[in-house]
Amino acid sequence: MMKTLLAIVLMICCTIVGAAESPNFIIVYVDDLGWADTSVPMMLSDPESKSDFNQTPYLEKLAARGMTFSSAYAPAPTCTPSRKSIQFGKTPGRLGYTFVHDVLALQKKLSWKDEVSMADIIKAANPNYVTAHFGKGMSGDRMETIGYDITDEVDGNATNDNFHGEYDSIGNRKPLPPDNPKRMASLQKRSVAFIEKHGGKQPFFMMVSHYAVHVPHAARADLIEKYRSLPRGKYLQDEDYLPEEQIPEGRKISHWRLQYAAMLDEVDQGLGAIMLAVEKAGQTENTFIIFTSDNGGGLNPNGTLRGGKANLYEGGLRVPFVVAGPGVRQGAQCDVAINQWDLLPTLHDYSESDEALPEDLDGGSLRPVFEYGNAAKVERNVEGFVYHYPCYFAPPLTVIRLGDYKLMEHHLTGEQKLFNVATDYYEQQNLVEDLPQKAAELKAVMDKYLEEIDAEDVQDVYQARFAELDRFEKNAREQYKKRIERAGEEKRLIDEANNWLREQLERFDRNRKECRENMQGKMF
Repeated sequence: MMKTLLAIVLMICCTIVGAAESPNFIIVYVDDLGWADTSVPMMLSDPESKSDFNQTPYLEKLAARGMTFSSAYAPAPTCTPSRKSIQFGKTPGRLGYTFVHDVLALQKKLSWKDEVSMADIIKAANPNYVTAHFGKGMSGDRMETIGYDITDEVDGNATNDNFHGEYDSIGNRKPLPPDNPKRMASLQKRSVAFIEKHGGKQPFFMMVSHYAVHVPHAARADLIEKYRSLPRGKYLQDEDYLPEEQIPEGRKISHWRLQYAAMLDEVDQGLGAIMLAVEKAGQTENTFIIFTSDNGGGLNPNGTLRGGKANLYEGGLRVPFVVAGPGVRQGAQCDVAINQWDLLPTLHDYSESDEALPEDLDGGSLRPVFEYGNAAKVERNVEGFVYHYPCYFAPPLTVIRLGDYKLMEHHLTGEQKLFNVATDYYEQQNLVEDLPQKAAELKAVMDKYLEEIDAEDVQDVYQARFAELDRFEKNAREQYKKRIERAGEEKRLIDEANNWLREQLERFDRNRKECRENMQGKMF
């Protein structure tokens, strides 16, 4: 009897030790989801930090057994730089890709295949880990080239990009079927199958990277009708309740709130299916699940936050963030500022890797705040969060959040804004004239960082953009010659070719004009 009891105790201890040594990790990464778009309040003291219409019941369940963060930040206000940054634990500025379609990075033909990724970190900790990435990639390098064992990448050597959320294939431009808008059903099926195959058999790391809720919006008809029958939220408009065929086309693509709520509902259902699969595999107590977004929301208003996607106010950077897992405080809100470039060192910490982290990381492990909340802090090698945004299509800025304060500076005009985003997170009171020493303190830290990373210069970005447009025009003229040759004497085809070239040249001229106007120093 004693031997039997001892065997049982040893088995339990071994199970606990094994779980502690090799936890599972799941990241659900939503595209363009705003800080206040879910039914989970990101800040309990602010009723506007959640939606009064959208329903995300499974995220509510995750939050109930885990932690929400009121001051969680994406690495950038647009998707591509964020999706690179989260993989490598470094700021977009350090990686050299700072905004969508970074023309300077493209001109340099940069690649990030040699960077250490989250998947690499996991594999180094324990070679038995299996790693998977499903959904939207990071543009440029394929996910299989940065350490992921299993991916759903399609179209040969092309990385999964926005259009893969619209089409079955970029090559055939065949639209996705109505029962699989934005590939949400496919992502749910693949992620659940992955857990069923590996959960409880070997440790795993899975990233489910959604195409939703990015434009063009798309949702199942049955879910749209579900929201049509619900009590009306305060931001809903009469147009939202028109029959689908009467919804204005532009609004249908990006601002039809019934459709948006339905789309987010299916994303949440995917999260619920993942949670259920983890439970069935007996891995709930050994699995970290993180739910967040790649940048701020594009559907205004964005709660009480100022701005949204593609700008550097809080609405473009602050995102929903919910985590549950072994040791994470339950039902708690944490107000410590965190960033998604913290996730790589967090996975390194929890996987108890013996391999040294890269020395030039910008992030630090979130384990202390996951376990102790506001009583803890995150240790990083770099001071604050620096956002370098030398953009050619928007005001070029660099921003730093350091402690409670946030400094924004225009690259061309030198215009500055200073906010206490701990209290004035809606950024209404510019303190730059009231607190000049604080502004100077933040600028010194920011400038030192920019020098350290040899940050992109906005003038180089402008020149790269003009060079790109020149290449586009040259290619268009070459295509025009081929069209004319094929047209022969047929007037209709000649007219079509002439009209096509005129439209192309007019577009390039508009692009050049917009870039020159931006170079004049638009206020922000």
